[in-house]
Amino acid sequence: MSEITGEAVAAKGVSVAVVRLPQVHDTERQGVISPMIEIAKARGFVAYVEEGSGRWPAAHVLDVAHLYRLALDRHQPGARYHAVAEEGVASRAIAETIGSRLNLPVRSLAADEVADYYGHFAQFAMSDMPASSAWTREALNWRPSRRGLLDDLRELNSAAVMA
Repeated sequence: MSEITGEAVAAKGVSVAVVRLPQVHDTERQGVISPMIEIAKARGFVAYVEEGSGRWPAAHVLDVAHLYRLALDRHQPGARYHAVAEEGVASRAIAETIGSRLNLPVRSLAADEVADYYGHFAQFAMSDMPASSAWTREALNWRPSRRGLLDDLRELNSAAVMA
């Protein structure tokens, strides 16, 4: 929706560029993974779908903030930049890291169990969303350097874990 709105504004002569976001994370919040952590705590176990091969792109919030600044300063009108530091973190690795941090068991769900466990987050849980930022890095000389998603999940703030 925001890209369509951006195109409409660009048609009126405004220079517009889009930054597409992955799982943006730090030790406080992890995008859509944060509510999924709450689901795991409520259910008493962490789940991934089937073999857990679905991949989620990710980037640290400070790397994303830097990309926004670069995009504002140097963007090409109409460009779509991908704020991806990690092209695809496996959902099983995410679940295992969360399970370890929360001291909860981890298990695989069959496709027909996903909706019951995740509710409205089921579509995310079942997704395979690898993404590349190769062009973004080249076009804006963006060099993400912060911690990875799994590292931040291992170091979740105690308040986020206990909440």
